[in-house]
Amino acid sequence: MRIIAGTARGVKLAAVPPGVRPTTDRVRESLFNSLGQFFDGGAVLDLYAGTGALGIEALSRGCERAVFVEKDGRAVAAIRDNLRRTGLAERAEVLRMDVERGLGKLAGGSQLFNLIFLDPPYRIAPAQVGNLFSRLRSRLVPDGRVVYESGDPPQQSTLELKGVSRRYGKTVITFFERTELTMNVAVCPGSFDPVTEGHLDIIRRAATLFDHVVVAVGGNPRKHPKLPAADRARLIEKVTVDLDNVSVEVMNGLLVDFARDQGAQVVIKGLRAVSDFESEFEQAQLNRTLYPALETVFIMAEAKHSFLSSSAVREIALFDGEVRGLVPEGILESVREIYSGGHGKIQTNNDKG
Repeated sequence: MRIIAGTARGVKLAAVPPGVRPTTDRVRESLFNSLGQFFDGGAVLDLYAGTGALGIEALSRGCERAVFVEKDGRAVAAIRDNLRRTGLAERAEVLRMDVERGLGKLAGGSQLFNLIFLDPPYRIAPAQVGNLFSRLRSRLVPDGRVVYESGDPPQQSTLELKGVSRRYGKTVITFFERTELTMNVAVCPGSFDPVTEGHLDIIRRAATLFDHVVVAVGGNPRKHPKLPAADRARLIEKVTVDLDNVSVEVMNGLLVDFARDQGAQVVIKGLRAVSDFESEFEQAQLNRTLYPALETVFIMAEAKHSFLSSSAVREIALFDGEVRGLVPEGILESVREIYSGGHGKIQTNNDKG
């Protein structure tokens, strides 16, 4: 593999580490021909960077700076070696971490990119990759583009996004403009201590209304939850596994910051009674003050769930009352064990139902 054009043209790149699938020179050349070949400044973000060949090619062709995100240690070493070989190391930053963490790190700053390469391993489910696109949109300049490399078109098409695709053998390259990355993403926040049938009903109904729903599990320790947020998130993941457009994240800090990071402009709240609306209305107004683009959508609870709350479930379970029908069947045994004063460890492998 070599750099094809630009200031580092002809420089031979380091050997490809085992397990890394590089973009071939032929595909890389065709890709940059489609992009316009050369750049006048700007920044590039190379996700699942592998050897870094795509980002380094962009630097060689005129991009001013680049950020590479890669979690494999051998691949990171290859990226650093290739940056030294091409004399481009001073214009690059290499983050050794997974893409989720990398995007989280970048979300804390003001750095925007003109070009983002997204070249995940083909074994990663398209739905999992699709969850990243709304977040990538917030990292792009107004006329920025995302270049997504995938396997056969049936995989790529499940992203439900419109872009221009070109096939090169078994590789499909799809080009997305910033405006084409718009997904209706909603955040459904709560402590979920524990998640109830009422919560699950709201999440399921929200999933029919929006392209993607992020369940945000509050990590605020001041509420003294029975379980750490990560354990509560795992319980929700267990009962939403059949919902392809729902993901679960732990939320630390302000809801408006979390929503902005997720590329969401909608917050979902379930309402059981008028008393819920009074407090939620105040919170919605405050959130809009902090993040004017953020709207709150209220979903009315079904009548059979209008009395149901996590605090009620905790109290019933504490005194060994029957919680069947109040919490999802898939986590029934876990809730009984955890909230009856047990050791507080999730035993999801032994759940019945």
